[in-house]
Amino acid sequence: MAQSSPTPVPPSEADRIRRLVQQLDGGAALSAEARNDALETFERYECWGPYLRLVKKGIDHAASRQLGDYVRLARAQNLYLEDTFAAAETCSLLVQHLKIGFARFCEEVLLRVIEPEDYGAEAAIMGAICDKLPTKDDLVACLERLALLYEKKTHNDGQLSKTYERLLAVDKLNVKALRYFKLAYTQNNEWEEVVEVLKTLLKAVRRPQELFRVAQEFAAIYLYQLDRAEDAINVLETYCADSPLDTSTILFDAHQRLANWQGCLKVLRQCLLSVDDDYSRAVLHLKIASLHEQLAELDAAQDNFVKSATLWPNLLDSVEGVINVALAKRDWKTIQHWLDVLAGKVSDERLGAQLKQVQKRLKDGLDHSHAKHV
Repeated sequence: MAQSSPTPVPPSEADRIRRLVQQLDGGAALSAEARNDALETFERYECWGPYLRLVKKGIDHAASRQLGDYVRLARAQNLYLEDTFAAAETCSLLVQHLKIGFARFCEEVLLRVIEPEDYGAEAAIMGAICDKLPTKDDLVACLERLALLYEKKTHNDGQLSKTYERLLAVDKLNVKALRYFKLAYTQNNEWEEVVEVLKTLLKAVRRPQELFRVAQEFAAIYLYQLDRAEDAINVLETYCADSPLDTSTILFDAHQRLANWQGCLKVLRQCLLSVDDDYSRAVLHLKIASLHEQLAELDAAQDNFVKSATLWPNLLDSVEGVINVALAKRDWKTIQHWLDVLAGKVSDERLGAQLKQVQKRLKDGLDHSHAKHV
């Protein structure tokens, strides 16, 4: 961003500036205090020619290099001369020559070189310094910041992908890069690639809660996208045994796809241990009863239908289930009792009348049977 018009130079200052320039051009040596005063004067009145010559003279000689000179030069290039790429190159030389780390660079250099929230300039500078940083940790931190700038601030998708690729090349277990590629592959329905990323994420995440979430997502991809139910079960049993997250739906669906009804029953019984409201328990007993009925385990089916109907009397599927199982068992007294219960809950007049007819026929049949045996 260009600064406002330069401060007018008073005549007395103009003479002093001319003498300073003549001294410098003549090769005069300045004390540290005089040099600093000259730089401040040149900057105040935007005398960039002598300013740049004086700063670069200090940078060109290894013995006299100071952090402040690089900062002065980069700041002038970016803010006054509007040459961000030159400023980025200066910052790159600063990091290379002075061997400073990323955190120190951000604290002592970056904030003095760019305007607040000038994310384009920041990205240019980060891109220039990343390969010059002294340690791997510095490089990782710089690339992570650069990726955030491309993703959230400058919205440069092409550079974002390249930056995360570089990040993974440096740090194969970098969680931020892995999550980026997991999302990218998911959006393109590249499920095999998603699986490979999730395998690596299982090694990369540190906190148990993160591990549980990755494993749950992994199992869901196996089951719902790749139809690999056994793999989904293995992932959940391996990584989510102690998980506070609810994985019962995935586990139940996986057993169901394998037609492993006992596995389904095991999941539902386990769910019963973690719910305490009557409606949820009634629904679980209803599902358990339906599976037992499917397996022709009629006593267990009837027992669970009854528990469901008792816990939540308005769950009519449970009442009908009791009646259907009792019919299969030819348990007429049970049928009669639950028909009475069902009749008391039906609001439809036509259906209520039909139930009353069924109740009457059943009662007449039971009375006739009883009379024959007396």
